Amino acid sequence: MKVSNWIKLFLIVLLVVTIAGCSAKNTQPAENPINLDVPSNLTSLILINNNDNWQSETTDGLYGYSPTGWSNIENIFSTNVRYCKPWDAGFVLTFNESQDSFFYIAIYNADTTDKILYINTYDNKTPPYNWKNVLQQEIKSDTAKKYQIIKVNMASNDFYDTENRDGIQQKFSIYATDSNGVGVDSIKVAYIGNPGNKPELLFSNVIIQDSKLIVDVSNIGLTYAENVIVKVYDINDQELTTQTITLLNPNTTKELIFENISNVASIKIDPDNVIDEIIEENNQYILPQ
Repeated sequence: MKVSNWIKLFLIVLLVVTIAGCSAKNTQPAENPINLDVPSNLTSLILINNNDNWQSETTDGLYGYSPTGWSNIENIFSTNVRYCKPWDAGFVLTFNESQDSFFYIAIYNADTTDKILYINTYDNKTPPYNWKNVLQQEIKSDTAKKYQIIKVNMASNDFYDTENRDGIQQKFSIYATDSNGVGVDSIKVAYIGNPGNKPELLFSNVIIQDSKLIVDVSNIGLTYAENVIVKVYDINDQELTTQTITLLNPNTTKELIFENISNVASIKIDPDNVIDEIIEENNQYILPQ
């Protein structure tokens, strides 16, 4: 073989290797579906504006040391929430028995400040005031304007029953502070307890910039959702455009951008209601006109 042919062959091989290397660098690994653990020692679920009214010896729910322990109901992108007033808000959950357990709390982080979420439980053993800290969670500023879920662990010796119903009625306090320990009201609670083996799809943020619509869709359930359809409608409820999220794992938010769009009136997640969720009433957001 002539030297020139060897050079040509070498250049061809080099080109193929370079292209293959670039392709490998640009290829993202496939996202795997994820499920979170479901509590086995707890059936309680407190949903804001559904069953959040606590009555001693009757139901689980929210309570406060004063009427201002929890705020009035706020609706943030179609999901009902309440903020917990520092040192005045609490809740009750019923566990089956005294064993290592856990539950979840779904929150909306309303601003960009660094803060810490605290949850204490009444155990009649730990001074001062018999309240033991079971969660001290940093809420990062980069999660601002997003919904998220937080797992709260309970040890078997943390339980102390104060009611007379079946199971263990466990009391908790909840509050949030800034980095200096000053109470803040920017943590909004959507649910507390065991949400079951379901996804929960909702809007975390919606922004219109000129002819661009930006929609953040979050999953605050315990299981993944596939082929999540998001449709945009005009004032006559006529479909303008649609996009599909192939996979949305728990505690994940994905941003959708709709270009060159106008006259938007509403947005719907899973408009045909094919995905079984924890809350079905918050899948439509009507934009302010």
